[in-house]
Amino acid sequence: MEKRKKIVHVTHTFYPVVGGIEKSIYEIAIRQQAKYDVTVLTSSKVPDDNYKMKVEKLRSIRLFNMPDLTIPLESSKVLKEADIVHYHSQNSLFSIKLMMKGENVIFTLMAIDSLYNHPNFVIRLFSPLYSKITMNKVLSNSKKLLVKNTRDLRILKEKYNRDAFLVPEGVDDIFFTYPKSNRFIERIGDEYILYIGRLHKLKGVEVLLRAAKMLNSKIVFIGPGDINIYRKMAEKLDVDKKCVFLGYVDDKTKIEAIDSASFIVIPSISEYVEAFSITLSEAWSREKAVIATEVGSLRYRIINGVNGILVPPNDPISLAQAANNLLNDRRLAEKMGKEGRKEVVTWDYVVELLDKIYWGA
Repeated sequence: MEKRKKIVHVTHTFYPVVGGIEKSIYEIAIRQQAKYDVTVLTSSKVPDDNYKMKVEKLRSIRLFNMPDLTIPLESSKVLKEADIVHYHSQNSLFSIKLMMKGENVIFTLMAIDSLYNHPNFVIRLFSPLYSKITMNKVLSNSKKLLVKNTRDLRILKEKYNRDAFLVPEGVDDIFFTYPKSNRFIERIGDEYILYIGRLHKLKGVEVLLRAAKMLNSKIVFIGPGDINIYRKMAEKLDVDKKCVFLGYVDDKTKIEAIDSASFIVIPSISEYVEAFSITLSEAWSREKAVIATEVGSLRYRIINGVNGILVPPNDPISLAQAANNLLNDRRLAEKMGKEGRKEVVTWDYVVELLDKIYWGA
């Protein structure tokens, strides 16, 4: 029997933590293991889970309780044994500290030079130096570079004079095959727009709550985070009767919520948190229109007025106006959703693309 080639994914965070990078690496690795010997190398700071793949956790420390500042205190022999080592995120100290130079090194860059507008003053202050150090190491040690969007592709070429492979994120098959239904609206009891994502300041949840007072619709919030913080904020803003917080839900519930929504809104305020936006792809896979802010990959993936609507970040008035206009134009919303569907790919497509990049010349 032929020995299977070994692939190692290096990431400071992984399931059961919920997020875009965790989702991406899981979906890729779970499919790759059908052909290869795959290991996910992550931090001891990641909670335990019943994994369906090889996961090795290295003893680590985390500075200032910030995931990106996770430092491994040991290495692993799998890095030297692997045929391909795929590191994720140049902002991750975990990936940078474990990085070795070699012909087998692949690196996925995410939201390049995006820390400059982080709301944390300390991060903004040190971001130029931090980005310079991490980018220099990545560019010096990587055989092949990957990016998730055309923004990063352009920055990498224009500023760093390096080429990269564009590898988008995929969408689960269930988003293409699950029957359409509008029964979720019965649960909410009224028309609503939908937010999907972490309940976090960088995701623009506060901005959306401030826009709620001007909106002619309810808002349903789906995603992990401290619901109590935002419920209290909604009460303080006197919009609590218009806001429904459901927390984390399974894919079937999420799909039904998307299908019944008037459209989806992505109000993020930072380049840093929108390296790709799986939420955008999931909405488009169900042919739903999206209103999003002009940050990160969103302003490159969305063609304003064609497959979605772009608004300035941190601007609740513009967000509310765009939302109310779209609520009054169902035909446009439907048209934009269908246009967006053309841009969505499956995880199987992503894995096939990686196969060509890994083993190609």
